[in-house]
Amino acid sequence: MATLSGLILTLKQTEAQHALNIVGVSYGYTLTCTDVEAERSLSFDISVDILGDDLLRDDVLATGVDRHIVECGGTDPIEMRRSFLVGQSLLDEDIGKDEIKLRIRVRDSAGGAISADTGIVHGDF
Repeated sequence: MATLSGLILTLKQTEAQHALNIVGVSYGYTLTCTDVEAERSLSFDISVDILGDDLLRDDVLATGVDRHIVECGGTDPIEMRRSFLVGQSLLDEDIGKDEIKLRIRVRDSAGGAISADTGIVHGDF
């Protein structure tokens, strides 16, 4: 199964976005396909969930906020960078400071799946 690495997450809010109560979410990852997956040009369904990081159990704030297909076309790792907007209130997961991360899930057509979490971004939403 392919592997995920180099996960990054950035949350940004311009003055205009703050006035509209929205936040820009940018993320990235590297997907490395196996030789067999690359040979067969297999496609993977990628989905992203937003989580609030908590001590005992992470809060799932939203599921499937971004979905896309990635096709293995060679042996070189595939670097992805994507972004989307969310309502500011979605990221308000705690009283005081909020701890946000993304879970990136990769599924193949045979039902195989892997997932990995980005690092935590702290903010006050």
